[in-house]
Amino acid sequence: MINFKYDRYTNATSVSVNDMTQISDNLPLTLKLKNIITGEIHFEHQFWPNVWVNWTGAELITDMLIYDSTGKLIFEKKWDVTEYGDLVEKDLWYYLKGRKNKGLKSNGLVIGTHDGRNGHWIYPIKHGLSTATLIDGSDNQYVELKQNYHNNPFVETKNLIVTTDGSDVEWYQGGEGYTDTVVKELIESWLVDKPITKTSRNSVSINQLMSEKEYDWLHLDVEGIDGDLILCLEQRPNVIIYESMNLSEEMNQKLNEWFNTNGYVTITDNGNTIAKKINK
Repeated sequence: MINFKYDRYTNATSVSVNDMTQISDNLPLTLKLKNIITGEIHFEHQFWPNVWVNWTGAELITDMLIYDSTGKLIFEKKWDVTEYGDLVEKDLWYYLKGRKNKGLKSNGLVIGTHDGRNGHWIYPIKHGLSTATLIDGSDNQYVELKQNYHNNPFVETKNLIVTTDGSDVEWYQGGEGYTDTVVKELIESWLVDKPITKTSRNSVSINQLMSEKEYDWLHLDVEGIDGDLILCLEQRPNVIIYESMNLSEEMNQKLNEWFNTNGYVTITDNGNTIAKKINK
């Protein structure tokens, strides 16, 4: 019997096999965790009966494959957002699935994608529930983003820095790119005693981007300015997702008031918030 546990909240995947009577001649087994977007193997490990295998990199969404010692695939478990997603991932999925079931088309704007291997939006995009424009400001991450989605007919990618007003900015980069930002203090708080580079960059305003196409959902992960971008929106998409855990109490209060005024209900889970227009 194969036991599989995927915990989105601790980013842990655990696998064990108890009864191996039918494959006892073809041991050990090999576990592989394969990224659902790129197909790359993030984790591989050989194991024997009654032994747990644990991997704490589950923020990268993966399918699970188990092979016997001959290389034969004996078990495959596909990642499913309805089983393993957090509340924000599930809510976005059901929103987009519901629209498709009604014959409605969806189009999303995703700002701060990193390389596109992780995010609340990757599962519905993979399954064709929506088209989307994927934007990241970091050069290295954008190269990987473009490569990871170049064969996906549902998306376009852009290498842009997005701000409230489209002004020129100082862009700070370091580490693996997850904290690249226009907010110097934020990246310094994450990358203590690590090299940080600064470059002068042009930016584009979020309202310019929103006016270029009809977007019904917006996903933000822009390291420190999620709230500012939302508060300056001239168009109100049906769904807004943003990283709320690193925002100040003052900013979160402003956002709550803005959502209430504009007819949204919100759910916060796992450090992120999804806001949906009532009856949308």
